[in-house]
Order: sequence, then structure tokens, then C-alpha cells
Amino acid sequence: MSLSPVEIEQLAEVLAADLAIRLQKQVDPDALMDVHGAAEFLACSVPTIERLTKGGDLPSVKIGRLRRYRRGDLIEKLKGGADHGE
Repeated sequence: MSLSPVEIEQLAEVLAADLAIRLQKQVDPDALMDVHGAAEFLACSVPTIERLTKGGDLPSVKIGRLRRYRRGDLIEKLKGGADHGE
């Protein structure tokens, strides 16, 4: 069986949405992580996280001089299609 590129993209979207729902049920959405943890969670680079944050596409909180990311916000980004490695 061979899938077309469109079918592959649709399958990927369904799987990503399902994974996001499963992750949300298993983890505390209010847990905080640093930029490296956020990058690992979204499977992208630290500069991508920084660019998304600077552009307002990824919410974060500042605690003193430190920037932290809520796991729930990262899960939402996964549901909406994370920007991988650009």
C-alpha cells in the first residue's frame, strides 16, 4: 500500500493530535521547563523556540531573569502544528 503526500500529511496530523491528547492526560500542563526542555519537547532547536517566543507564537513566563515554558502551551503548539527546525 502506498500513500500519497497528502494522505501522509493527513495521517501525520491525526497522529500528532492524538499524541498531544495522550500527553495532556499524562502530564501536568502547568509544569514549567526551560528553553532546552521546550526544544526537546517540540523536537526543534533552541533558536526555533527563541524565535517563536520573540514572535509571540509561543507563550512563556519570566521568573526573574529566567524564561520558562508551560507544558500545556507546548502541547497546544503540538496540536496546532509545531514549527520544526526552521
